[in-house]
Amino acid sequence: MRVTGLHVLAEIHDCDKALIQDPNRLESLVREAASENGFVVEDVFFHQFNQEGVSGTLIVTQANISIHTWPESRRVTVDVVTCREDMDPLALCESLVDKFKASHMTAKHNKREFDDGSTAIAV
Repeated sequence: MRVTGLHVLAEIHDCDKALIQDPNRLESLVREAASENGFVVEDVFFHQFNQEGVSGTLIVTQANISIHTWPESRRVTVDVVTCREDMDPLALCESLVDKFKASHMTAKHNKREFDDGSTAIAV
């Protein structure tokens, strides 16, 4: 199998509530983190739910970033999928911990692998 990318699912805890409930500020911070970590943003969409949580997606060259906020519990989830092994989605998430003034992050990460054989997946 060959590695075709990386996938990180992160939970960021004890964030600054004001930063993660404002969709414009949130988008700006996520764009900054993406740029600082070498991700090239092609398109974005952010949506605020009833003056509380915000969800957003960034379409990035050879990757994508999804983010969801729960301001009432000061928590953010981030899902980053890359199409190249040399991109570092974990560093991106660590940058968001700093930008959101969070206390800590927990994360799971996996290599995305492709089998060159004729393996089929049944759904």
